[in-house]
Amino acid sequence: MPSVPIAKICSFLGCKNTKAFGTGYCQDHGADRSKSYSENAKLYNSIAWRKKRVAMRTKFPICSACLLEGKVTQTDHIDHVVPHRRIPDRFLPNLFQGLCLPHHTIKTNLENKGVYRHYTENGIVDYKEEDYASVIREKFNSERSHWSGEK
Repeated sequence: MPSVPIAKICSFLGCKNTKAFGTGYCQDHGADRSKSYSENAKLYNSIAWRKKRVAMRTKFPICSACLLEGKVTQTDHIDHVVPHRRIPDRFLPNLFQGLCLPHHTIKTNLENKGVYRHYTENGIVDYKEEDYASVIREKFNSERSHWSGEK
């Protein structure tokens, strides 16, 4: 299938410089990444996360949401069910699920409305911000479900 070429030129009107990786602009026109990007990079580039991600991709090779729909789709993202919001203590101790790109996008849009969706073997469970402590307590005190992350 044909694809659209990726622009390599700065998006600033009239600029012909090459844009910086991961941005739409060259260094002269604001290619600096945000502070939140740098904070996320520290978490996602850690050895602990890399190991956790490999374990979770092994555990969830198929999108959890697609499984509920009766489809088989490869996992693209290991998703934190309850967003960590760059809080290191909530980054690794969390519920995880494997999601394809479309379902990850749907879930992210729900998170912006305060709904944290978990696709479980028994159906969909929605959490809110205040549920984090009880969800984590239940996860670490229970070995009922392989869907909840590490046992």
